[in-house]
Amino acid sequence: MGNRVGGRRRRSPVDERYTAPQGLYPHPDIDLKKLRRLILEAKLAPCHPGADDPRPDLDECPICFLFYPSLNRSKCCAKGICTECFLQMKSPTSCRPTQCPYCKMLNYAVEYRGVKTKEEKGVEQIEEQRVIEAQIRMRHQELQDDAERLKNKQVAASTDEVTIAQVEPCDTGGTSTPAASGAQGNDAVSGQVQHSELLLKNAERLRQLRIIISTWILKKLCLWKRFGFLYKIRKP
Repeated sequence: MGNRVGGRRRRSPVDERYTAPQGLYPHPDIDLKKLRRLILEAKLAPCHPGADDPRPDLDECPICFLFYPSLNRSKCCAKGICTECFLQMKSPTSCRPTQCPYCKMLNYAVEYRGVKTKEEKGVEQIEEQRVIEAQIRMRHQELQDDAERLKNKQVAASTDEVTIAQVEPCDTGGTSTPAASGAQGNDAVSGQVQHSELLLKNAERLRQLRIIISTWILKKLCLWKRFGFLYKIRKP
């Protein structure tokens, strides 16, 4: 298996046991006859039982994370997928367009190329290494950017504190100290409190004065009415 004859890869005959699903998922709607034909015609990878542990001669399916002797290849991005995972996404009897689980391309389809050669595995390992290195570089850059943003925030916060402390600088020979600025701030707050208290006292005094004036006016009215009544009585 894996040798090439006339430019095409020669494949060993498929065992009948691997022309049907192995029970990884329930497949109630699968046409088993059509699936068997597709596997025997080398259009889909055989349904080998997935292994839990990795081996050099096995490939991992990125969907179920099990290891198989061979996988199908996505036509759009060449990513591997086992037959049972592919059947979960796109049944051979279904005509609905399916999206690639990797690159999100529509009309998802796969092809079977047989077992990967050592050269193909070497190329994939190099590509995976490049991807990992690129991800590490991106993550390192993100950490640097986060550190730079945090530093800028700290500098901005320090600048704001200094600016607030110097809003009303104290005249001490052309220089201003944080202690003097703080004292001025306290004096300003104390002055505002005293002003509020004074306003409240004045309002209370005005209220009391209104009460006194109103009482005096009522008394005068009562006296005027009384004297006026007496005047009417005494008038001949």
